[in-house]
Parts: sequence; structure tokens; C-alpha cells
Amino acid sequence: MERSSIYGLCSGSVMALLAAAASVNAQAQGQVAAPECVQDMQATERFIPVELLTGNPLPEKPELTFAPVKRVYPFIDASPDRSGDIKETSLEGPMSWTGEGGKVYEVYERKVPRAHERFALTADRTAIGRVYDERWGNATNEGKFPVGVWQQGQRRTYNTVYHTAQRDAALTSSVEIEKLSCTYEGVDGALQYRWKTSRGLDYSYIYAPGRGLVQVVTYRRGR
Repeated sequence: MERSSIYGLCSGSVMALLAAAASVNAQAQGQVAAPECVQDMQATERFIPVELLTGNPLPEKPELTFAPVKRVYPFIDASPDRSGDIKETSLEGPMSWTGEGGKVYEVYERKVPRAHERFALTADRTAIGRVYDERWGNATNEGKFPVGVWQQGQRRTYNTVYHTAQRDAALTSSVEIEKLSCTYEGVDGALQYRWKTSRGLDYSYIYAPGRGLVQVVTYRRGR
């Protein structure tokens, strides 16, 4: 065997060992590879129910209803290279809550490692968004989870006001459908979309029927 071939084999073996060691180290730290949601190319328009957010059974009729839920479940918190950590979130509701300006909302309360939040329908009933976040205060008209009728690739923008202790910040939040229907770990009918704000926050979310939130990819972190 030529010397160059021997060196090539050694180099390949070393690279394989390094890759294996990196994989073992990632697993030891609790890291996982975030699965891809395989797109259903046939889906062009869809009614997205609230139950896709909550993990409750999907409704038989296209109605937006805040049905009771109280559950704790895991999701993958991933980076753009699709490496991630398994985190846990809790969701409970609905409950009545008085928000900015004395407005009474029907809300779900969610707790994730970074936040304690309350979510309600937007006035136009095309999205669910935060009306409260313990990190800064109340919000008005934020769109963060699409509901109702949406189309593949559709993007909607919401004029949002974040009411902080320092000031009211008028920004925009947007939702764009990346995969209107996709298969996630064998579960059909999942949804993948991108959420951004004019302040620069940028996340991609995947929700799956019967499970709710299953994956978050952070492109630019913020509150």
C-alpha cells in the first residue's frame, strides 16, 4: 500500500473518531439533533385550529375555541445548525385575565425556561399572541401563533405595542408560513412557521397534532 493511502486511511479514521467523540459529548450534555419536518407539497391552504397550539385533540369543525388544557411537555430548543437541548414547557387555561387598559382577555398561561407568558387571540382572530410577559409587561395585538385559514408561504404583519415599565414600544410582529403541513417524527399535519419582530427577533416554530410545541429554532434571540 502506498504511503499516501496509509495517511489517507489514518486521517479518515481520526476524523471518524473525532466525530464519534463529538456526538458522545453532545449526548452527555443533553444535546439532540432536531428532526426535520417533512413538507406535504400538496397542502396549499389550511384551517389552523387552536388545538395545534395546545396539543388537545383536533376539532371536527373549523372553529376557534379555547378548550381546557393543563399539561407539561418537552420540546427541542435548537440552533440553526439543528443541534439542540430538550426543554420543558407548561400550558394551562383558559382563564380570564385583565390586561392593558383594563381589557379582559381569555388567555392560556405558558411557562418555559426563559419566560412566564399569557396568550390571547388577536382582534382579527388570525393569530394568538402574548398579552403579558413577566420579563417586560403587557402587550397589545401581537401575532405569534397562526390560527384560522392560512395559505402556504403566507405572511401576515401585526402592529404591536409592548407596554414596558420604561415606555410603550410600537413595533411590528410577523408570522410567515414555512411549511403549512408537514410530518414530524411520523406525525402528519404538523406546522412550521417563522416569527419575527421589527426589533430583530427571529424564531422558527414547529407544532404537531396531539403534542403542541415540539421545536424552536433560534436565529436571533430576544424577548
